[in-house]
Amino acid sequence: MPFSESSRAWRARHRSPDAPGALLLCHGFTGTPQSLRPWGEHQARRGWEVSIPLLPGHGTTWRDLAVTDRSAWTAALAAEARDLISRHGRIAVGGLSMGGALALALAEDPDLAPGIAALVLVNPALALPRAQRLAVPVLQHVVASVGAIGADTRSGALEEAYERTPVRGVEQLRRLQREVRHRLGDVRCPVLLATSSVDHVVDPRCSDLVAERVSGPVERLPLRESFHVATLDHDAPLLFETASAFLDRVTAPQAPTPDADA
Repeated sequence: MPFSESSRAWRARHRSPDAPGALLLCHGFTGTPQSLRPWGEHQARRGWEVSIPLLPGHGTTWRDLAVTDRSAWTAALAAEARDLISRHGRIAVGGLSMGGALALALAEDPDLAPGIAALVLVNPALALPRAQRLAVPVLQHVVASVGAIGADTRSGALEEAYERTPVRGVEQLRRLQREVRHRLGDVRCPVLLATSSVDHVVDPRCSDLVAERVSGPVERLPLRESFHVATLDHDAPLLFETASAFLDRVTAPQAPTPDADA
């Protein structure tokens, strides 16, 4: 499909010293910022600076994704996170699907973790189905691409994503997921975990794995009226409002503890 203007990288800048904070949003595998644009616009209306980068290998052709290493995804997001942290001190990071895995990877990075105040994860993709995990390392040398995985919504909303899925790209996703799973205990910031009851792309048990293994406090938000791309589905208003309230609470400056001897 041809990609629209909404599929490009998007940023809402708020340079006022009174801006509540900054939110970095990470889109999913084969997708684009279009899937997160309504979320970003919602948070920007609350005065936040929001950035939704277009990940390397995305928004062009699936053949570009087939030759993109996972390190390019993490490097692009880390650079954007450093820029936001340099101006805001601490930021929040949100992610959909593979974007959730990438958000966790940022929070696991010892250099970036001090600047990440909170995560909001929507149907985070932490593992492929077992059959795919076993087949993809070999299949990538035999088959160039398989069918699309995008646009899983109950509402029928359109997600701009590739019409083919490069198998070599899936292998990079599998390796990213394995690396992120092994370091989940390093995530110490508060996490809001939003999970669709029915998801045809990512097993909802991935969310359970995150909740069990991260070290920071976790809040759960069930999404009962949405499939995988919940940011474009029926539960989107609930997700955006809940995420906003969560971020306002966990990123608010903490009042100093009174001195007992005062």
